[in-house]
Amino acid sequence: MAFDHGDPIIIDDDDASSETLRGDFRIEDVFNLDDFMADDDFEDYLTTLSANATNPIRHQARSTLLGLTQRRDQIPEIQIRGKTYKRGKSVELNDATFLRIHEVLRDASGEIFLRGQRFQRLEHMDSLVPDRMNEVCWTIDLNLQEMDNGDGFEEVSVNEIKGLRIIRLTNHPYTKMNIGTTPGGFQTNEECRREGLLFCRVKYIRIWSKSRKPRITEEALVFLEKDECDPGFSTEPVALRHDWRGLTELGGSHKLPFIDLTGSNERRTKYTFGDGFCGAGGVSRGALQAGLHVRWGFDKCPKAMDTYRLNFRTAVGETCEVVHFLTNETKDIMVDIMHFSPPCQTFSPAKTVAASTDQANEACIFSARELLLRVKPRIATMEETSGLQERHKEFLYATIHTFVDLGYSIRWKLLSCEDYGVPQQRKRLVMIGAGPGEPLPPFPKPTHGPPGSNLLPHRTILDAIGDIPENAPDHDPERAYFRNITKPAFPPRSFAKTITCNGGDNFHPSGTRGYTHREAACLQTFPMEHRFCGVGVLKQIGNAVPPMLAKAVFREIIKDLERHDWRFGGYQLLHVCWPIYDSSRAISVTIFTGIRLVSGKGKEFGI
Repeated sequence: MAFDHGDPIIIDDDDASSETLRGDFRIEDVFNLDDFMADDDFEDYLTTLSANATNPIRHQARSTLLGLTQRRDQIPEIQIRGKTYKRGKSVELNDATFLRIHEVLRDASGEIFLRGQRFQRLEHMDSLVPDRMNEVCWTIDLNLQEMDNGDGFEEVSVNEIKGLRIIRLTNHPYTKMNIGTTPGGFQTNEECRREGLLFCRVKYIRIWSKSRKPRITEEALVFLEKDECDPGFSTEPVALRHDWRGLTELGGSHKLPFIDLTGSNERRTKYTFGDGFCGAGGVSRGALQAGLHVRWGFDKCPKAMDTYRLNFRTAVGETCEVVHFLTNETKDIMVDIMHFSPPCQTFSPAKTVAASTDQANEACIFSARELLLRVKPRIATMEETSGLQERHKEFLYATIHTFVDLGYSIRWKLLSCEDYGVPQQRKRLVMIGAGPGEPLPPFPKPTHGPPGSNLLPHRTILDAIGDIPENAPDHDPERAYFRNITKPAFPPRSFAKTITCNGGDNFHPSGTRGYTHREAACLQTFPMEHRFCGVGVLKQIGNAVPPMLAKAVFREIIKDLERHDWRFGGYQLLHVCWPIYDSSRAISVTIFTGIRLVSGKGKEFGI
């Protein structure tokens, strides 16, 4: 095909032609899903479940994910059938996805490519996000080396172009956009879908391992930041936050109870923390160690709550079901950071038989929406067994859908506990959500690793239990000895098996006894000062999230919140526009908000 490189033709944004360009190239003629999947790949695939229509094969082929590069020269624009394609224009492609052009490229053979941001309709996201007409998602595939500075742009041949479209990038809340059932005066939904304005508020990011068989290691759905939006289509983060949760004490909402007479700049506040389905307090212990102020915890297990109240005397520990906890007023339970770990036995990979409690456990997953609505945390975390992602993706997707529907960005990943100082080879699914106007914290980098990793060495059984004092609480080796049997001894400088609610078939490296309660707690990384009470102590320990894993996650969250909160100082006047979308125009209604300095930190207020 020959192209006419004439003088540039400027096309107005109103030109949303769907005139098609037909070519001989068909992607299905080149790639076949079977070429990229074999039986021995299935285990890896289970951990990389993602949106069905976000075809990873296409993205790998079209991006630099696999390091495939070829010299191409940048040209200003390309004209095809009277239409000009250049930087800033958006096109619809034959596969029903979209591309905003960043560069026009020509290779050595003269073939023309467009490089830029790839988008797809929300209806093709397999229920990860709410399906809204003419809303699209920016899809980004990166490898581990590109996480911090990769642009995620993709390349397509001009033969794949169907026509021009208009896409607006915005961070306005959907509820503020006033989009009707057939916006822009179109007669039918189909006409609106075919010719109407498209808008993008969220990006879907997948991080791939760069290996012979690439697999997804992390995923995220992130609402656009202000500087990613089109001019005139952005809202200040402070306004988004205020609209969601009202006034927010930047730097932490807990004031430390002392008066500083030295004039030092020592921090006087802490971020507050609430722990849903807290059990014996593994997550709360990690939060406390990370520097959070633990304000409350709730769980329906009386024995676990006795242990919780024993260890967190300044926190409110409520023995109740989640539905009872939700009767509290928002002002009484609002915190900066909330964690919730609903009962996970239903989703465990080890579980193969249905139980009478499964329905109640699954209902706890769907309590996420009500907890977020009532507590309104700036950051919310969730931890579950890896089985939720491997075998129960419908519940994972429903949970993610809930976060996104409420305006929370969210990232999720299987974390290896041994990488954070836990002496067990154990994977846990961890999710981090950030409310409207909040930055989405990253996952913590591993702190422990194998020899040669330049990290602290992995902790072993001996590291965890080798120095427990004989008179330590919950430690009675005599009662732990086996009766009339011995088991094969094994090296103490090894990982323990996963500590579960019944012990997890663990026994002491000597082979002569099981672990004491204190040893099991140390293997779960509870500190020596964490006490246990009542019966069912082993179950309390086994059901807990390892505190060292929680500590690593919350330290990263605190660091990220502080970095953003302490940028604010003095007074700022913020101009906020909530648009009403009509055809390709945005009619704006203006409100104002601002920030003032309070005791060395920012506090929001309305004007």
